[in-house]
Amino acid sequence: MDNRLCDGGGNRDMMRWPAKSEPLASLFDSSVGREGGGFIPCGVCSVESGREQWAVCPRRLLALDVINPSPQQSPLRDRVLKLAGFREGETVQVWSEVTLRDKHFNYRLDYVLRNGSAPPCIVEIMTASTSGGNKEKRTDMRSAFCDAVLYATGLLPERRNSPGVNIRQVWARMASQMIVKSEIANKWGGCTIWVIQDTLMSYIGAQTGLKLDMLRSASWEAGEVNVISASLTSPSDFSFYSGPVHARFPGDACWTDLLSASAIPHQEVLVKKLTDETMAAHFTFREGTP
Repeated sequence: MDNRLCDGGGNRDMMRWPAKSEPLASLFDSSVGREGGGFIPCGVCSVESGREQWAVCPRRLLALDVINPSPQQSPLRDRVLKLAGFREGETVQVWSEVTLRDKHFNYRLDYVLRNGSAPPCIVEIMTASTSGGNKEKRTDMRSAFCDAVLYATGLLPERRNSPGVNIRQVWARMASQMIVKSEIANKWGGCTIWVIQDTLMSYIGAQTGLKLDMLRSASWEAGEVNVISASLTSPSDFSFYSGPVHARFPGDACWTDLLSASAIPHQEVLVKKLTDETMAAHFTFREGTP
């Protein structure tokens, strides 16, 4: 995207390699270690799971604090800026990782966009995360990064496994933030735009009660909650979903359906598992029993 040293992306808080330690030390220029405070950041952009490629670093999907974006990100960036209300030739002011914290509110905003004194627009980039992995099997992210570099440089004959993708944790975290951040920006007179990888969006649609077909918008007009679903492999392939936080009429699609189940299983599915052999305890209730 630019000439800045990768900070490790979504993994920057937990993974780095000592710049003077082999086998990676001789494969990186010494300037990487100097700029990284004596460490090589284990920057992982994406992982492959099954037939899908998952972005695990938000900057792999979109970075808005880059003046000259890559050709892969330009179409998506332009869409975001237009949806945020910016017109050709207008100045875009960008703040990244802005923390708002008081006794009622504690959130970090990925990006805040503004033009002068206009209402701010919040942009949130949501990608998958990885499972912890296993150090002994070298499927933790730090080991996987090392092996990926060795494979790319021909020092490993075959590709090794990486950690798995933790999708459920991501959408559970997103569910608690999507409504709150959208309502706040709406109250300020602006809007919040969520950018989500298409594979993650499909998973969320399948696992929750969201009516994505009804929320999909061909007009690209911003609503109370706005989501751009973007492809990692096709830069110009994206869809827009928009709608109200709460349903105005019964049966209407709304974003609080994110908290609903996609389907309710029959009670018998549970009852079949409640056998004497699997029972954890059996006692008679007597109030006040120590």
